[in-house]
Amino acid sequence: MSAGSAVLRQPATREQASRRTGRGFRAWRQVRRRPLYAIAALMLTLVVLTALFGFALPLPAANEPSLRDRLVAPMSHGQSGTLHLLGTDHLGRDVAARMVAGARVTVGIAGSVALIGAVVGSTMGLIGGYRRGIVDAIVMRLADLQMAFPSLLLAIFVLYVLGAGIWQLVGFLAFLSWISFARFARAQTLSLRSQPFVEAAVGLGASERRVLFRHVLPQLMPLLVMITVLDFGTVMLAEAGLSFLGMGTQPPDASWGSMVADGREYVAAGAWWLFLTPGLAVFLTVFAANLTSRWVQELMGVTRRD
Repeated sequence: MSAGSAVLRQPATREQASRRTGRGFRAWRQVRRRPLYAIAALMLTLVVLTALFGFALPLPAANEPSLRDRLVAPMSHGQSGTLHLLGTDHLGRDVAARMVAGARVTVGIAGSVALIGAVVGSTMGLIGGYRRGIVDAIVMRLADLQMAFPSLLLAIFVLYVLGAGIWQLVGFLAFLSWISFARFARAQTLSLRSQPFVEAAVGLGASERRVLFRHVLPQLMPLLVMITVLDFGTVMLAEAGLSFLGMGTQPPDASWGSMVADGREYVAAGAWWLFLTPGLAVFLTVFAANLTSRWVQELMGVTRRD
């Protein structure tokens, strides 16, 4: 048993080492040929780091109003003498501080939902694709049934019933996000279950759990990483849209979507930065996530099957 497993592992280990080396050279070539990919990945990393460690930045309190400093333009000092890098809003709150606080909410929701969708969806897709039969039929019919409902109308109904809030938004978006992972994982598992390395593992007496999570899942990781990064941007856009409609973060807390909604009322008054800054942040982050996902796809040679 152990000898057979060692025989199976040795070629795989050499192949994985050669793949890692090839991907390293391929990544360097891509950076030189397409620097936009590297810039996008760096931008996405910076946004995530800001969300995680932005509280350490020397910025004013995000929810502390100062009516003397209302609608101060970017890179200007308020009457209190404080320099506001991105200006202030209608209550005198520092926009830079609220952008950092909003990044924590927006990125936290998008990251949590993407990870939940990846774990739940890929697990269901693995099991359905490997077992087939009634289990596969149930998983796919659930996905088809859920996709039959318009997402926006379903969101409005569910969040109206449950009430607006961060946790309700996370739960609803996670409920929607598992489908793409399940479909891709199922398609890949269906093609891999007849491969010699899977049949050899089954012949050596490996359990279903070991076959799925030790032999099949590692083959899907490049695909899942790509979809997770792409889903991160998709969920961020959905969160921003729902928060814009008032169904996400509630005042005085901020998310980028709610900041766009608040700022649009003051564009006519000349306070363009209240609308443009969070809107541009959402656009650039989603754009960076899409480019990074495409980069991962090219580096790892991922072919999507659905």
